[in-house]
Amino acid sequence: MEPIRVLNPTGVNLVESRAIAPRLATLEGARIGLLNNNKPNSQLLQDAIIELLAGEARLGAVVRKQKPNAAVGAQGLDAYASEVQAVITAIGD
Repeated sequence: MEPIRVLNPTGVNLVESRAIAPRLATLEGARIGLLNNNKPNSQLLQDAIIELLAGEARLGAVVRKQKPNAAVGAQGLDAYASEVQAVITAIGD
């Protein structure tokens, strides 16, 4: 009988971890970013979230950024982060 070969599917995380950004004290006047991954229904989900938030607070602006597809990393996030005070990202399907 041949030995059974067992593979370990866990990978190694090569990305440095960062602390979570602090919550905004208020959404009043806040510039909200929508980072869309281009999956089906993700835009609908983000639009619904913005509609709910706008019912709770007077948002300053909504700044949309579209990834070309879900498989690629979001490029230019540092520049995007400087344009907004909070970002909503979502997946769809």
